[in-house]
Formats: sequence, C-alpha cells, structure tokens
Amino acid sequence: MELEVSSGPRGLLPTAVILIAIFSLAVVSRRPPEPKQATVPASEFSAGRARAVLRRLVGDGVPHPAGSAANDVVRDRILAEFSTLGYQAQVQTGFACDDYGTCASAKNILARLDGTEPGPAVLLASHYDSVPAGPGASDDGAGVAAVLEIARALKSGPTPRHSVIFLIDDAEEDGMIGARVFVDQSPWAKEVRAAVNLEARGTSGPSLMFETGTANYWALQIYSKFAKRPASNSIFYEAYKQLPNDTDFTVFKAAGYQGLNFAFIGGVNQYHTPLDNFENSSPRSLQHHGENALPMVLAFANGDIANPPHTEGVFFDVFERHIILWPAKWTLPIAIFALVLLYFQIGWLMAKGRLHPAALLWGAVNWLAILVTTGVLALILHEVLRTVGVTPANWPSHSLPLQAAFWALAVTVVIVLSLAFAARTGFWGLWAGGWLWWTLLSVVVAWLSHGVSFILLVPSCVAVVVGLFFTLRRSNSLRGLWLVAALPLFAAGIIGFTSLLFLYDGLGVRLLAGTALVVAILFTPACPLLGSLRSSKGLARFALPGTTIAVAILAIFAAVVVPPYSAKSPERVNLQYRQDTDSGKSQWVVYPDSERLPESIRVATSFHRDDRGMFPWETKSAFVADSPHLAMAPPTLTILESSALNGKHQYRVLLRSERGAPDAMVFFPPDSGLAGVRIQDQPMPPELSRVRSFLNGWEVYDCPTMPAKGIEISFELPAGKPVEVYALDRTYGLPLEGMFLLKSRQFTATPSGAGDVTIISRRVQLNP
Repeated sequence: MELEVSSGPRGLLPTAVILIAIFSLAVVSRRPPEPKQATVPASEFSAGRARAVLRRLVGDGVPHPAGSAANDVVRDRILAEFSTLGYQAQVQTGFACDDYGTCASAKNILARLDGTEPGPAVLLASHYDSVPAGPGASDDGAGVAAVLEIARALKSGPTPRHSVIFLIDDAEEDGMIGARVFVDQSPWAKEVRAAVNLEARGTSGPSLMFETGTANYWALQIYSKFAKRPASNSIFYEAYKQLPNDTDFTVFKAAGYQGLNFAFIGGVNQYHTPLDNFENSSPRSLQHHGENALPMVLAFANGDIANPPHTEGVFFDVFERHIILWPAKWTLPIAIFALVLLYFQIGWLMAKGRLHPAALLWGAVNWLAILVTTGVLALILHEVLRTVGVTPANWPSHSLPLQAAFWALAVTVVIVLSLAFAARTGFWGLWAGGWLWWTLLSVVVAWLSHGVSFILLVPSCVAVVVGLFFTLRRSNSLRGLWLVAALPLFAAGIIGFTSLLFLYDGLGVRLLAGTALVVAILFTPACPLLGSLRSSKGLARFALPGTTIAVAILAIFAAVVVPPYSAKSPERVNLQYRQDTDSGKSQWVVYPDSERLPESIRVATSFHRDDRGMFPWETKSAFVADSPHLAMAPPTLTILESSALNGKHQYRVLLRSERGAPDAMVFFPPDSGLAGVRIQDQPMPPELSRVRSFLNGWEVYDCPTMPAKGIEISFELPAGKPVEVYALDRTYGLPLEGMFLLKSRQFTATPSGAGDVTIISRRVQLNP
C-alpha cells in the first residue's frame, strides 16, 4: 500500500497541467462568437446588420415601459422595420391579467411568413417594452433586433414547410401580459406548436438555452444537431424551475407550445438599469442569439412539429461544441449499474489483499470530512466578508477575487485532508472511499432530480470503467495508476467547471458557499494523487497546499480592498417621494440594494432607518426623511354598485388616477375575506400565499397601464365586516423638489426596475 501511495507524484504534474487546461477551456468557451459583419451572405445571421436595427430602435437611450408614449415610438419603429423587409405587420391590442394580480393593456406586433403547407406553425418571439428605469437595449432590444434579422434572413432563402409567426410583444415586464394576450386572443396562436423565445437577464455573455417545453428530449435532439455553439445543460433548467422568475416562454409553455428559451446573463449589474443601453449591449451576445435562434426556427419550420413525444432528457454541452444527451429514464439504471460495478471492484481489491476494510472506511470518512470542513469554512468566510462589507449586494462589482477565494478554499481543504488521511487509507482507500460516496449520491440524485444527476453520474461512470483496467489486473504494478484518479477528475472538470462559472452569473454571492462545496466535490477524485504527496521530501510536500492557501489569502485580500461598486457595475439605489393623503404625511424614501445608505445621500437631508415603512404591507427596510407636502390629487376608488346577497356584499368600483399616473393599484388587508375578484370583467385567481407572504398577507391588484378613465374592479366581501383598503398611484420620477436627491446619488449608484417613483395614497372605508 505504501508503495502505491508513492507512485502518485509522478502523475500529479501532468494531472494539474491538464486540469488547468480544462479550466481554461471552460473560461474561454464562455466567450460568445465573433459578430458577423453586414457583408456576410443574406442567408446568414449578422450581428452587424442586427446592431444597425438595434441602434435605430433604442439608440436614443429612452426607457419605454408599456403604455408610455416612448413605447409607442419604439413600436412604430419596429413596424417600419417589418415594412422595409416586405412584411405586412399588424398590431394586436388586448387586455389581460397574470396570476399575481397584475392587469395591463398590451399592443403586440405580429407578422408571418407563410409556409408551403397549411397546418402547425412556428413562433419566434421577443418583447419590446422596457422597465421604467432603463432603455432595454439588451432586455429585450437585442431579442427584437435578432427577430427582425432572422425575419430578413428567412425571406432570402427557400420558403419553409411550416409558417413562421413573428411575435414582438408588449408588457412582458408587467406580468408577460403581451404573451397572454397573444395566446388567449390571437387566432394565429392556435396554429403554433413550437416556439423559440429570446430574452436577456444581463447585457453580455453567451446565449444560454435554459428552458424547454415538455417535449424536452425531442427539442434537445434538434438543438444538438443544428446549433453551432450549443450552450446549455439540464442543471440550468432545473435551477431555473426553482427560481421565482418567468418569461414569455412560461406563458407559451402553459399553452402547450414546445420549443426553446434563450437568454444571456452576463453583465447582470447593468440589467434593468439605465446602463442597459446600446453601448453596453454586447454584439457577440447578439450574434450568439441569432446563431441559436435562426437554425432552430428553420429546423422546426421544416420538421415534424405536430405531435412531438413528451420525453425528458438529461444533457450538457462540452465547451459549447457538442451536446451530450440521453433519455432521463436511463439515468437511474445507469447510476445503479455504476454503484454495483464499484462494489464488485471494491470486493475484488479486498479479496486480493490490496484494500483493507479500515482503509476503505477512512477513505469514506475523508470524503465526508472534506464536504463538512469546506461547508463550514465557506459559510464562515461568507459571513465574514458580508460583515466587513465586501458583499453588500448579490453581485458586487468585482467578482473574480470572490470566486477565486472560495475555489481556492475548497481546493485547499481537499489537499490538506487528503494528506492527513493518506497514511490510514493508501491509494486504494482514498479511491474506493471517495467513489463509494460519488456513486451512492449518483443514485440518490438520479432518483430525485434527473436533470442535476449528470454532474455526479458521468465522473462515476468514468471512474468505474477506468477502474476495471487497474483493479482487476493480476499484478500490483504501479504503471499508469495515476490515470485511475486523473481520468474521472478530468471528466468532473469538463462537465462541472462550466456549470459552476455560470451559476455565479445566475445566482450571485448567495451561492458562493454552495459553490465551494461543489468545487470540493469535483476535486475529490484527486484525493489518491494528493495523498501521495506524503512521500515527498522537504518543501515539495508543502508546495501545493502552500500555493492554494496563498491564492486564497491573496484573493480574500483583493476582495476586501477593491470597491464593491463602480460606474460600470453600480449599486441599485431607488428613490421615492411618498405622500399619504389621509394623514398628510410626506416622505423621501431611499432603497439601497446594500441596505446601507450611501454617504452622499445621507448628508443630503436627515434620513433615518425605518424597518416598518409607511404602509402596513411593507417588509423591506428603507431610509426615510420628512419631505414637503405637495399639492397632488390622490387616486379615487369610487363605488359604482353595491349589493348584499347570501351573507356576502358585492362591489363594483372604479379605480382611477386623478393626476394621470400610469400605474395604480388597490391593496386589501389580510383576512378581509376577499373573493370573486374581476378586473375589467376578467376573473382573477386567488392570490398565491407566496405572493401575500411578501406583503405581510395583503393582497394587491395593480394596473401598470392605467387608462385615463380608470379600470373597473368587482369583488365580494363578508357582510357586516368593515374593511379599509388602500388606493395608490405611481408616476415615474421624483417631483422637482427632489432634484437635490437625484444630484446626491453618486456615479456608483443607479436606479433600477421601476426606478425613482412618486407615490400618492389614500384609504377607503368599505362598510358591507
């Protein structure tokens, strides 16, 4: 056993070199393709041509939320682009509500390229509205420009078999209302069987395929065959399903459409801010969007899309060059087979006297100790960094030192504990103990979540297959033994590194401790090689752990000294003017993402922290200061009709903004007994408990495209129980009196989402 341990250093250097090369490939593969110039053939997607369209659409940098005059301008520009391409585009107008109490009007843009056969159609979709705080050049101007460039390219080639419908919808930022209007009200919607949706949750990075319909395996087969740079894996899909996020594809999927959903997520600090402008929108990301969407639309339009099989798949890309895909139902049997094969090899090693039970036990303890130690140290580091202000928000300006610190921490733990346990385990003890955990977890994860399973299953399969060549050989020769550890380690790196790098873009600082844990797991195949360092002499024994410890310390130091925010990656700080008409109270309110008031704003006036807020549904702390009372008309909630029946009191009311605000809403208190809500005669589902939990149990119904005449709301309440509701309206921007606050917001801070707003409220007593 001691002889086998001493063989490791011979293979440690080539293993490290190859592993570094794999990591480098993972980093390089995240760079989207070079943008193609406008001179490429007409049948190809050109980011150069699409960027020219994008500049014409949103180059002025003006935010254009749904219902605004600026959005009307962008819509007219898109219609003009379609007309130039020879399409007869139309505007579909409708009103719809989502499942969270938001109702709005939408004006969708529709065009189509008729196919050679009647029947099912393919949908290519994006949205053209932006949030109030930003011009939306990437979210989703890049998607719109890509749709228009694809519409041009399709015109230049042979007519496809199936019709292609182009949908550039409205009010996506307000509950995917435009997609709902299309699905529920357009006659074309009934033709659609497959959809390709283009989105963005940032301004750069590769175009990731992160969601499919229920015919998952079918769609992935097409994607793997036709995409030039496939960037996807089933972990993204599983992670996305756990997030409280939706896109238009959510609506399409609920309508039974199959297909693919694409988005790029780099540059998240600029997302939904004024920095989501033309200058920051990546031409490479736009090119990748087009190279994903164009071949997919063509493949769907020329394929059989009538009745695809509803089968799940497990998949991952290899450096964005190829997709590995298999049916999800294979996963658990493969995992069980790998576990059985490993048990056979362990039994053989024991029978031949090359592995003792105690060594196996200590090898298993080593693997578990690595996870526990890494998890505890990572949580401690995460808390320390948060306390000293290194991670005041989920995506600090400079993420590289942070990620390096947690990766180095995990690798250090693997090295140190492997050295500590090697004397008790030997080479085969560390190998068998580690892969015993891997294969067991593969079975458990395959049973619980097929989509996540590959990150454990593939290295486990490589380990047991490679292990056959060495565990079953007759001699105790050490020749090539390092490959038993190295090859599955390479497999873990190939499939794991890319996923980890993207998970930070997707989930940010909140996942750093979890990232360290996964890094530790991915490096545990190296334990048998690392344990062999015990046989090294002098400084050679401590060189590797010393290096990783030094990297961790330097990375932590860099994370501490670099500023958390910059002009390119600013902190999100929203400002509000609030006025409660009933009490006459007015306030300036500041919502910093870090929950720490910037010094430049602190000195502007007398702010204090408020954890309760002006309104009873507020759960987020803010900083408030008294402000002057301004003459602004409050919204009205007028009772148009009231009647009692069977112990219930039925109301029909008119919610209206008297000052012409674009957004108005009404809040009902918890346990009010509210039921039967209809808005503009559309029935509303009961609000989800998850939604009410964010509002202290209050229920809200909101119209972000409030018409001048107001909207009608019908509902019923229990008879004999007085209920006090709140009516609010909201305009974007502060009154002139708030100009001093706008000037105090430093260049490393920016509004986001709805941005700076003016809110006027009043209470209305209902006495059923």
